Amino acid sequence: MEPRRKAKRSASSGGIAASPKHPGAEAATLNAYAYLQTLLDTGGQVLLGTVQPIKGAAVAHDGKTTLAMLRRKPRESLPELLQRLDAAVATAKSTGKRVDEINTASSDKQYLF
Repeated sequence: MEPRRKAKRSASSGGIAASPKHPGAEAATLNAYAYLQTLLDTGGQVLLGTVQPIKGAAVAHDGKTTLAMLRRKPRESLPELLQRLDAAVATAKSTGKRVDEINTASSDKQYLF
């Protein structure tokens, strides 16, 4: 049996490539999420995903304090959720109050991040 030749992999940085159809889209996206960008640049964290039993959670933490905890709305796109999270971080930074859509008064559980 002859050995098969393995296909060569192209060198990649491991990231998602910018769309060639939309040059400059990356810069516009970063400006749209300026507070999230600053949060990440200063050691903060952003979590998107499931925090059982909540599907579609978006959480922003600055390394010391959780600034925002949002629930994804039905039919809300990811860019819309990120825009709301960015605005919630801005609100938390300016007012000093956490934006919390997960720990509601009617909830019997508290999810602290």
